[in-house]
Amino acid sequence: MPTHYILRVQTRPELDPERTAAQLVQIARDTGADEICMFAFAEERNDGHPSLDEVRRWCEHTRPARAALAEAGVRISINPWATLLHVDRGRRLRPDQPWQTLVDPYGRATQAQVCPLDPGWRAYYREVLRRYASEEHVGVVWVEDDIRLHNHAPLRWGGCFCPLHLERFARRIGRVATRQEVIAACTADGVPHPWRAQWLDMWDEAQVELIAEWREIVVPLGRHLGLMSSQLSEHSAEGRRWDAWFGALDPDGTPVHRPHFWPYSSGTPDQLPAAVVRLDAARSVQPTAVRSFPEIENYPYGRWNKSFREMFAQMALAHVLGSAGLAISVHDFMGNEPTDEPMRAAFLAQARPALDLIADLFPPALRSTGVGIPWSPHVARHRAVPAGEHGRWEALAAPVGGIAPWLIAAGTAVSLRGEGRVNALPATMVDVATAEDVHRWLSGGVLLDGPAALGLQARGYGRLIGLTDARWISQGHLPFSIERCTRADFGLRQGCDISVNQSAGSCLHCLVQGTLAPGAQPASVLLDASGNPVGHGLVLFENELGGRVAILPWSMEASVSMNEQRAAQLAKTVDWLGDHDGAGPEHLAVSGHPWLIPIALTDGERWRVAVFNASPDDATAFAVRLPAGMPSPAGALHVTGTGRLAPATLVDGEVRTVQPMRQWELVLLSSSPIHG
Repeated sequence: MPTHYILRVQTRPELDPERTAAQLVQIARDTGADEICMFAFAEERNDGHPSLDEVRRWCEHTRPARAALAEAGVRISINPWATLLHVDRGRRLRPDQPWQTLVDPYGRATQAQVCPLDPGWRAYYREVLRRYASEEHVGVVWVEDDIRLHNHAPLRWGGCFCPLHLERFARRIGRVATRQEVIAACTADGVPHPWRAQWLDMWDEAQVELIAEWREIVVPLGRHLGLMSSQLSEHSAEGRRWDAWFGALDPDGTPVHRPHFWPYSSGTPDQLPAAVVRLDAARSVQPTAVRSFPEIENYPYGRWNKSFREMFAQMALAHVLGSAGLAISVHDFMGNEPTDEPMRAAFLAQARPALDLIADLFPPALRSTGVGIPWSPHVARHRAVPAGEHGRWEALAAPVGGIAPWLIAAGTAVSLRGEGRVNALPATMVDVATAEDVHRWLSGGVLLDGPAALGLQARGYGRLIGLTDARWISQGHLPFSIERCTRADFGLRQGCDISVNQSAGSCLHCLVQGTLAPGAQPASVLLDASGNPVGHGLVLFENELGGRVAILPWSMEASVSMNEQRAAQLAKTVDWLGDHDGAGPEHLAVSGHPWLIPIALTDGERWRVAVFNASPDDATAFAVRLPAGMPSPAGALHVTGTGRLAPATLVDGEVRTVQPMRQWELVLLSSSPIHG
C-alpha cells in the first residue's frame, strides 16, 4: 500500500471562507495530500476551552472548505486541540466553566487544565465532540494527547490528585486517604504498596470510560475516533493499559492511532536511535490491524526549525516500521499564506514516490528482529522506586528500551517486539519478570547493566550472573576515570581506553562493583587518573544453565555517549553473547561509519533491512552482516534526503553507493527485488 499523507493545518477565522476553501484545495493538490486534518483552536489560536457558540462558529466558517475538499476527493478529519488542555500559558477557565482543575502530587492546581472526572466538563466535551462529528465529510475526529495525565505545565509531573480523584479512590479502597498518603504509599521504597496498582487502575479505568463515551458519540454519526499518544514511559506512570484504550477506541480491532516518536525540532544523531526505540515500542502495543499515522512534527515551524532532509528521514522511518501513513505538520497553526514557504509543497510532492515505495516494501505485517529488549508498558505497577526518589511520581516512569539506543548507535539492530538469541535486560524488567522469564534469559545470551545486575543479585541470581556482593560505588569513593579494554576480542584493541570521567548525575558518576564469581572474567578494568587499577569494568560469565552473561557496570538509562572504542566493545560483546550455543550471532550488524542506524524486519519469509546515516559526515561504503535466515538481497537501493532513488550494491558484505550517503539518508536491502 502507498503512503497516506495527512496534512495538518489550521485556518484563519478572519479570512473569507471561500478563500480558505480554495487555499486548502490548492494545498492538497500541490502536496499530494490524501487528507486534510483541520485543527480547531490550536496553539497560538487557543484561549482556553472554547464556548459551544465558538465551536458552532468555527464549524460554520470551515464548512465550505470541507465541502470543497470532499468534492476534490480529499479526505477530512478534525482535531480539537484541547481535551483537558495542554498547558496554562496564562489561560484561565471562564466564569461559566466552574470545573475542577488538575492538581499535581504536591497540591498545586492549574488555572485552565481540567480534571477528567469533572462532570460539568465531561458534559461540555461530549457536546463539543458531537458538534464536530456531526459535520459532513468528516472521517475521523482526533483525541489530542493532552488527554494524558502527565506533562501539564506548570504542574510537576502532572495530575490528577484532586478531591474528585481522592473521593473515587476512597470508594475503591474503603477508606479516605489524603493526597499526601497516596503519594507516600505509591512511591515508597521496596516492594510496591498495594495502593500503587489500585491508584493506577483507578486512573486508567476513568480515562478508558471517557474514550468509550466519546466513541459512542462519534461512531453512530459515521465517524472514527483517533488517538494521539505521548511517551510510553510516562504513560506507564499513568497506569495506561493499551489493550483497554484501543478496545475502547474501536472494539473491532482497527483503531486509528497517532504516536509521537521524534522531537519537534531539529535533532542530533542520537535522536534517530531513540526514535527507532519509541516507534518500535509503540508498534508493539498496537493491535495488528491498527491504522497508525505517526506524528511528523515541525514546531515552531519551517526549515529554520527542522530541515526537510531530517523530516524525510522521520517519514521514511515511520514507513520502515510499518505505519499506514503520516500525520504531517509543515504549516504553522496561525494560518499564514501557503506561498510564504512554497518549498513545503515541492518537498512533499517530490518525497511522495520514494515514501510510496518504502511503504510498499515495508508492510505492517513485518516485525523487527535483532537483540531483544524485554520491556513492559505496565512497569510502573511493579518497579522498585530508585534510591532517593521516594515521594516523586516521576520515579515510576522508566525509559523504554534501556541500552537499546546505545546498541543501535554501535551498529546493532534491536527489537522491542519480541525476544532474541541475545536480550539486553533493563533493570526495570527485573522487578516485573517472573522466575521463568529470568531462567529463560539467563539460559541464553543476556546483557545486563549495573542496576539490572543489582536487581538480579537481590532476587538471588548472583551465582548465575557471575557477580556477588555488588553495590554502587561513586567516583568520590573510587576515583575511576578511565576504562581500559584488556582483551582485543572485546574491544577495538587490547589496551584502548574509554572515558568514564563523567559529571555528577550522569550514568557514569556511579558504577556497580562487586566480587567476581569463579569463572567470571573481566574484559576491561577501571583505572584512576594515574593509571592504577581500581575496579572491574565489563564482566563476562558462562553460567551453569549454558547461558552467557555480560555485565556493564554503568546504567543503561542514559543518553548515548558513543566513540570508536565503546562501539567496538558493545558490538563484540553482543556477538559473543549471541554465540552462546555455538550457532553464532543472529542479529543484523553494520560498521565502518559513525551513526549508522540498522533496522531488520521479517515475517518469516520476506526480509527487509534499512540502514540510516545519522552522521553529518557522508558515507560511501560500510560493512553489513545480514541477520541469520535472510537470503542474499535481491534488491538494494539508496534513498536520498530529498526522496530521490540512487543505485546501491551489496558485495562480499560491503554496501556501496554511487552517490555519497549524506546525513538522514538510507539504504534499503530486500530479499525480493525492489521496483523503483
